[in-house]
Amino acid sequence: MKQLLSIISAILFFNSISAQSSNKSTLTFNPTKGLGAKNMIDLNDVYHDMNDLKYHCFHLVSEQEQSRFQPQKLARLVREKSIKVMDYYKENHQVKTEHMFLKYNAKYPILWLHKPTSILAASGEITLDEESKQCFSFNPSIDEAIITAKGNTFYFPPNAFETTTGVSIQNKNINICIWEFTDKKSLVYSGLTTEANGKMLETGGSFYITAFYDDKELRLKKGELYTVEMPFEKSYDDMFTYYGSKKDGIIDWIVNKNEPAMVVGGNNLANYQLDETVEIKIEEKDSEITFSSENYNEWKGEEGEAILDGSWSENEEAVNFYELSAGKLGWINCDRFYETKNTSPLIVRVNSADEMVVRLVFRNINSVLPVYANSNHKDQYEAAGIPTGEKVLLLAYSVKDNNAILGYKEIVIGENKVENIALNTLTKARFKGAVSELLSY
Repeated sequence: MKQLLSIISAILFFNSISAQSSNKSTLTFNPTKGLGAKNMIDLNDVYHDMNDLKYHCFHLVSEQEQSRFQPQKLARLVREKSIKVMDYYKENHQVKTEHMFLKYNAKYPILWLHKPTSILAASGEITLDEESKQCFSFNPSIDEAIITAKGNTFYFPPNAFETTTGVSIQNKNINICIWEFTDKKSLVYSGLTTEANGKMLETGGSFYITAFYDDKELRLKKGELYTVEMPFEKSYDDMFTYYGSKKDGIIDWIVNKNEPAMVVGGNNLANYQLDETVEIKIEEKDSEITFSSENYNEWKGEEGEAILDGSWSENEEAVNFYELSAGKLGWINCDRFYETKNTSPLIVRVNSADEMVVRLVFRNINSVLPVYANSNHKDQYEAAGIPTGEKVLLLAYSVKDNNAILGYKEIVIGENKVENIALNTLTKARFKGAVSELLSY
């Protein structure tokens, strides 16, 4: 009875497979010699073109073989060929054994291939190298600014730090270390991307911040906020503070709508004209000298020098910056969601079975997006929701020790659904130089 039920279940299972929109093809080769180059191309194309949760059946005997051999011989021949095909899919596409099986028809077995649901995972890892690390000895009880190499200024409120056990740090020097990522080149080098829950961001700059006292990690006290002034070339009024956390190898950003970034124009003073009716008084010893816009150019100090020109000059270059507030250390940035009506998906294929990092570096938007590895293919990476028509530098690379592999291509999103990238081997130093050159224009 159990045997009968098993047979019935198998029949129902195979009938349900056949009822689906599965495809079929004939693949013939000499099992002794193994798969030829054309066979492998055909197998590769079949698996790439299959949709998830679909089936493909392979007839592995030719009409000539059917006419020459008895069913027993055909069955043995199919099994020998099936081993070669299954080994190819295991090695090149990570297909598990349970997703390949033989099903008998009237004369000989047929090899069935099932494609499971693909899992997309971000490629790459975050790198915080020592070369980019900036550390400052800092007294947290003194109102003092920290200015980074890229011109970003950090203001921490007095006595805002404590240990992870809640002990306040006062009048003792602490170490604050900052990594800053202000351009697309630094984003690529570090593995950072500009994406929040699958949505594209345009960034004004990112940071990773740590604080220590005597090798003890510090945190901000609850409710304390520090300020960052970030110079910009082009401003937007919908920038906010985002906090980052590591997820699947990349940093996923979460916006805090209560912390908008304020746009501050450093050249605002240049817009003010000296009013005829307002008098500016300068006291010198017991005398008082009054001048207005009419007699300013005539009023001179000793040796004919204009006194006011000594402390301020209209020729000084104005600085425009975002004023950003944050209540946490760690990963923070100043970003905005990049909204667009027309988007396109993209599939990227690389000629390597090794795990690669694949990125979309936008030419006209300050953004770098990840392209996700497909669990069904070693050589395929996918992305969706990319702004159609945007010019993008497509990068695929891998850096291990002092060696690197790099491939790149200039593309326009939406022109091609699938992009193929060829790879070249180079040194780590040359890799950084090549990326710098590619992003220099």
